[in-house]
Amino acid sequence: MITLTSNEQAIHRVLLDRSRAADPAKPLDACLSYKALGLAIDPDGINIGMSRPPFRTMFPALGHVSMYEVEHGRPMLSALVVSESSHAPGSGFADLARHLKVQVEDDATFWRDELERTLRFWSAQDPVLVLDAAVDRLMSELQAIKNSLRKLQQSA
Repeated sequence: MITLTSNEQAIHRVLLDRSRAADPAKPLDACLSYKALGLAIDPDGINIGMSRPPFRTMFPALGHVSMYEVEHGRPMLSALVVSESSHAPGSGFADLARHLKVQVEDDATFWRDELERTLRFWSAQDPVLVLDAAVDRLMSELQAIKNSLRKLQQSA
């Protein structure tokens, strides 16, 4: 199980609040730049890697937040964070999804879909959805264990 650091918890809170307040019909309006996120979590600029380019500590923290979300059966919250110039996430977003065994055929399409999925999930503010996501993830893991045990049993 993933545990978030204090910086990652701060990122999670900002992105979660933003997702909950978003209008799913206007997904791009919910996005914020790396710089805006850095200023939201570190307004005094004390943690330079979080609040100023090149955001050396922010990128791994964002990845960890998304890994935490996927582990709990939820969409990748970091879909909300984009480059100020391109208005899209860096290539690390789709790379992380692939690492997490999420199917990605086209990076841009995947990001847009994940952004929309994130906003639909969190703006609903439905605790049953959150619990269902966790249970679904757990059931999937249990099924994988059952399948592995069956294979072991058949080979014995």
